[in-house]
Amino acid sequence: MTSSSDNAPAPLPDGPDTDPSSLPCVMVFNANDPSGAGGLAADLTAMSSASAHVLPVVTSVYIRDTRSVHQHVALDEEAIDDQARSALEDMAVLAFKVGFAGNPENLGAIASILSDYSDVPVVTYMPNLAWCEELDMEDYLDACAELLLPQTTVLVGNHSTLCRWLLPDWSEDKAPSPRDVARAAAEHGVPYTLVTGFNAADQHLESHLATPETVMAT
Repeated sequence: MTSSSDNAPAPLPDGPDTDPSSLPCVMVFNANDPSGAGGLAADLTAMSSASAHVLPVVTSVYIRDTRSVHQHVALDEEAIDDQARSALEDMAVLAFKVGFAGNPENLGAIASILSDYSDVPVVTYMPNLAWCEELDMEDYLDACAELLLPQTTVLVGNHSTLCRWLLPDWSEDKAPSPRDVARAAAEHGVPYTLVTGFNAADQHLESHLATPETVMAT
């Protein structure tokens, strides 16, 4: 008979490819998405593929299927603050990423944490919030502009989402360019904007990293 110890897996070898402590840590604030299409599940997949160690902080929970969001439940701000600060006590992060925080109160808690680590770059992603009630969406966007954008290093979002948010009074026939969106973001203190889903002249969808002065990468 073979003992259980004989079947025990061999310990992993030491090295940068297997030791999480050797990977750059990124703290992510986002909702849990049970479909796996977005939220923390997508963040974990994307950042792990880039060899980052993700510190996931759950802000809220989507109740959804693959087609639509049926309901949304936000955690309270104290739970978010406790999650983040407990991890930050003994793990140094090289960046923060903020996805959907759930409500304005949670944005306030996250903004307070970011202000305590002001030397760490912040990536803010604005998802499509069309599923929200209109007043709830407006309150959330206003809070994000006031509390989060002034601390944001790179703002990321789909072209149509960012235009509806940052350029609601746009009246020109031609759609805003990535630089136009970046200029609007810069008014809130954001130095860089990554605009995704931009309709190029050849009808291809492109992503543009832009500042008010130039498009840095496509």
